[in-house]
Amino acid sequence: MDASMLKNLRNLKLSGVIKTLEIRNEQAIKEKLSYIEFLELLIDDEISSRKENSYKKRTQKAHFPAFKTLEEYDFNFQSSLNRQEIYNLATCEYICKKENIVFIGPPGTGKTHLAISLGIKALQQGYKVLFTTVSEMMNILFESKADNSYHQIIKSLNIIYLQTY
Repeated sequence: MDASMLKNLRNLKLSGVIKTLEIRNEQAIKEKLSYIEFLELLIDDEISSRKENSYKKRTQKAHFPAFKTLEEYDFNFQSSLNRQEIYNLATCEYICKKENIVFIGPPGTGKTHLAISLGIKALQQGYKVLFTTVSEMMNILFESKADNSYHQIIKSLNIIYLQTY
């Protein structure tokens, strides 16, 4: 790949193509791919790269205190929990319906684990998530009232809000 092409790919923000161009070119030569097939591979690589980068950025911005998956949750520990209901929540249908989820219970019952795991499921489906405590959120909102950024904060919070009590 020459410097001019690399510069053009960078200007077009095609980092996924940059990563795989040489490998895909070798593949195209070996497998005698058509120009269209070669281009399709590069486009697929770019899409995959963007999805992966988006997921990584959204995961960092979610501020999860730990990485906990639904598959790791021990439903035997909390026998009163309806497993099917939790798995239904993992489809993220409640987001489309604009419904809220609140986990209430004593410490150590798995509320945070479930909130994080549902947040991760939402991230995997392309949603933005913010994990925070109620007190942190209240502080942010009170401070935003003082500096007149309240409406901007509310607008930026047009994301899934996970909290536990």
